[in-house]
Amino acid sequence: MKLKFGMPELLILFALFMYSQSFWFSVVSFCLGLFARIVQYLMDYSAEIKKAEAINTSVDELGTAFKDLFGGNKE
Repeated sequence: MKLKFGMPELLILFALFMYSQSFWFSVVSFCLGLFARIVQYLMDYSAEIKKAEAINTSVDELGTAFKDLFGGNKE
């Protein structure tokens, strides 16, 4: 598990410190931080899925090439 400390986490900490000064400002900051982390997670997940699909496609193409090579196309 990777530990990250980026802008979303900074916004959540900011919300914690601003809570005593302005409740609504801290709520908005917390929501922005939470939303930003969810979006970042979805972007990372999408990149992993695309990477897995690319590897799958290349393995399928390699298998087809070996099948054609050793299968002896009789054309």
